Amino acid sequence: MDALRARLTDQAYEEAIRHCTTSILPMHLGERLVNKIFGRNLQSHAAGLLAVMHCEAELGLAARPTLTQIQEEMGASRTLSAFFALLKVAGFVETIPNADDRRAKLLAAKTPLIDGLTTWLSHHMTCAEVAGLLPDGNARRLRADEDFAVAFIASARPILERTRSALKQPGAWAWFDEFDCGDRMALALLRAHYSSNDLDGDRWFALESRYLASQLGISHSHLRNVINAAEAEGLVLQNRHSHRVALTPRMLSDVRSFHLAFWGWIAEAADQALRHRSHRA
Repeated sequence: MDALRARLTDQAYEEAIRHCTTSILPMHLGERLVNKIFGRNLQSHAAGLLAVMHCEAELGLAARPTLTQIQEEMGASRTLSAFFALLKVAGFVETIPNADDRRAKLLAAKTPLIDGLTTWLSHHMTCAEVAGLLPDGNARRLRADEDFAVAFIASARPILERTRSALKQPGAWAWFDEFDCGDRMALALLRAHYSSNDLDGDRWFALESRYLASQLGISHSHLRNVINAAEAEGLVLQNRHSHRVALTPRMLSDVRSFHLAFWGWIAEAADQALRHRSHRA
């Protein structure tokens, strides 16, 4: 996989990151409730872990998870307890009686959570295909074949673990991900950058910050604070006279490194899911 990434052309990467921004970002625009629930990395990763454990249980690879197990793996308790209560009210999670311990309820992911995660993963899997890290057809299969989707999500634990580890390291994507809806903001910046046709080649673009904040369901002041902090961090440039923004080479390089690694982990999980299905067959 490292050798494939080393041979990846700039054009292939740009096509992949363009697809990422134009397919992933629309999933979040206008979805205020979803952004409110999953807009922070701790919550979204915990929900992802639940989905993985749920699919492992569906395949008979592990027992159904409990909130305590997820709290132990994530290293958080009170925040996740309230979060999973919200997921239950919103219809993403349900509890199942535990015959062995009535005090410890088992958790199960409901269809909206699995479907949303599958769609999100299928877009990233397409990116891996466009980049040449994975043969074509896997993303289409993930969307159309429920058995493959369950096998893939059950194989996705290393993706979660590697992503959480990567987000603890310095880097532009990790920096943005620390903020409420920060990953969405970064995607919007990247989409505007790769859509820009600036004649001077520097790809300055206008950022409709009020519209973006409204679409994400966050305050305009929060979005502007993050953009200003990103400028101080050396990730973006701002021309306050023309109200335009540009991404720095460091930002673009960091994002490339993170996403190529992430898509590589997606490809490895897809290979594992296919092997698991072949073995079961």
